[in-house]
Amino acid sequence: MEKRELIELQLSEVEMLQSMFPNEEFCVDDPSVISEARSIVSDQGYSHDSTATALEGYRQITFTIKIKVEEPECDLHVICLLPEMYPQDVPEVLVRSDAPLFTRQQQKRLNDDVAEHILSLDRGELCIGEAIQWIRENTYKYVEPPSPSKDKSLSNLSKKTKHDDTFTRLWIHSHHIYSKFKRRDILDWGAELPVTGFCLPGKPGIICIEGEKSSAEEFWNRLRRMNWKKISCKHREDFPFCDGKDACDFNLRCWTRDS
Repeated sequence: MEKRELIELQLSEVEMLQSMFPNEEFCVDDPSVISEARSIVSDQGYSHDSTATALEGYRQITFTIKIKVEEPECDLHVICLLPEMYPQDVPEVLVRSDAPLFTRQQQKRLNDDVAEHILSLDRGELCIGEAIQWIRENTYKYVEPPSPSKDKSLSNLSKKTKHDDTFTRLWIHSHHIYSKFKRRDILDWGAELPVTGFCLPGKPGIICIEGEKSSAEEFWNRLRRMNWKKISCKHREDFPFCDGKDACDFNLRCWTRDS
């Protein structure tokens, strides 16, 4: 299937979703991308050469859908990124919610399973509508009752007192990093795990993260599960430490949170 035909399919799905989610429930990240896509499909204002150039520089369609889930009762924001060869290529669908019912871990489980469900669908078929329906029907499975405060206190204490015996630094190379959603997740994960480092967006994209071994490896596991054209860990540095000390005691960090 030619790229122009794929873009036409993307537009048809966007129009369908706009009719399903009116008003503020459906929001395109950059409306000019939709206008460019429509011009490419209709050939309006383009010569043969300029159409080829437009196809070569075609930008991803990204949008957010706000849906209300009845069980549990909450609002979800479903962020969708359509790769240029969608629906032949797999779209990226991320679910976010500020509802106290969802911890980061629960949202991670939901997003992992959404991605797995999308991979199980036939390539070449529009699948965002199907993914939205799956999210509506399955969200309740990812809401767990809060743990007793005692268990939470013990868990927090364990996190504070237990350290790895290795400090790890990872140098990660991506074909490109443009998505503001990916950059936001990278920053959020860095604060959560916690790790320090930097992210250089563009083409190519460079990410360097450092921290205790388990935190660095968890960051890398999350990162590579995202939809990338190409991503790899080019270099890894491991520094052992002992005697109950951590990275700060050995002055191993090259970056701080303020740098």
